[in-house]
Amino acid sequence: MPELPEVETYRRYVEQHAFRQKISRVTVQDLRILSGIKPLHLTRALKGGIFTTTVRHGKHLFVRCSRGAWLHLHFGMSGDLCYYDSSEEPPRFARVTIHFSRGTALAYDDMRLFGRVGLSENPAKTIHERGLGFDPLDPALGKRRFLTILKPRRGAVKALLMRQDLVAGLGNLYVDEILFQSGIHPRKPMQTMGDSQLEKIFRSMKRVLRATIDRKQRGLRHPSRFLIPHREEGACCPRCDGSIERIVVAGRTTYFCGTHQK
Repeated sequence: MPELPEVETYRRYVEQHAFRQKISRVTVQDLRILSGIKPLHLTRALKGGIFTTTVRHGKHLFVRCSRGAWLHLHFGMSGDLCYYDSSEEPPRFARVTIHFSRGTALAYDDMRLFGRVGLSENPAKTIHERGLGFDPLDPALGKRRFLTILKPRRGAVKALLMRQDLVAGLGNLYVDEILFQSGIHPRKPMQTMGDSQLEKIFRSMKRVLRATIDRKQRGLRHPSRFLIPHREEGACCPRCDGSIERIVVAGRTTYFCGTHQK
């Protein structure tokens, strides 16, 4: 499932490939992918314009068209973007395709149809209406604000970190990684955690997300010291001599080290 690092990669992908090209037409291959709009509205908002700006907030991507509207993309569980030449075969699960005058196209590809394509008047308004919390990489989210958001909460730390109304952009994969790097058990109750542990999570969150984005941008895999390459029950922990265990937290399959995550 695309989380913050993947959506940030999509944002840069759009800027690299789809900017400064006139939009000639828009094709909606599957109406189920649209969020609160009709195909004609999407076409009218984009046709004849060019993409000029991108904004990412959590798992949401906004792309501004010179005609005034913002294209709003949410990638669900299997959403992806593919920029290709019209002479090439389009992606198998293309749901919306934006065609450019130079003969290229940008397709929103989504096999499982859990993502959505829509329009936004402006990102800030949409973020507010959806009740999204701070983006983890927003400079405004400092250590003190992070503690203020989480300390009053009750429940398992993993479940709280995945709540999009608290901190937007984290999902199952990267929350497991952040807690692994912090040495904190996913089921640990928030009300039992001290400031030092929350500060450790805050630092790990920033570090894991930035490192992942950087490596994705360079086409590299996750570092061997990360949990992600060892995400299998019984695997050897890359940080200590423990083994990886699997449990369920907040309905999600969860991996952690039984030795250094107490």
